[in-house]
Amino acid sequence: MPNPKMPDGVEPLTIEELESGLRVMKHADTDRGVFWDENVAAFRQTVILAIRETSDALLSPTVPPRWRAELEAQLEDLVAYMAMADRYIASRREFDNLVANYRRH
Repeated sequence: MPNPKMPDGVEPLTIEELESGLRVMKHADTDRGVFWDENVAAFRQTVILAIRETSDALLSPTVPPRWRAELEAQLEDLVAYMAMADRYIASRREFDNLVANYRRH
């Protein structure tokens, strides 16, 4: 059943699914385009969840300075992952629109 808190009804990936995806991506014969087409929406939801949890942790006044610096660096990386996923999704939509327009003509 889709998680009502997640837009689009896409569930974030579990730790096991993330680890499995990393193993799949290591294989030379993996078609990365197909892999990302199948997983980018769930990856994006995972990043959203991680951003939310990291941001919540940074709100705590009891976070030691060393951990705060680490969390801030991780947050920057997460934002970069989100931008990457958004670019991929946008490029796929653009490609799908081009194909649809071509087929109509």
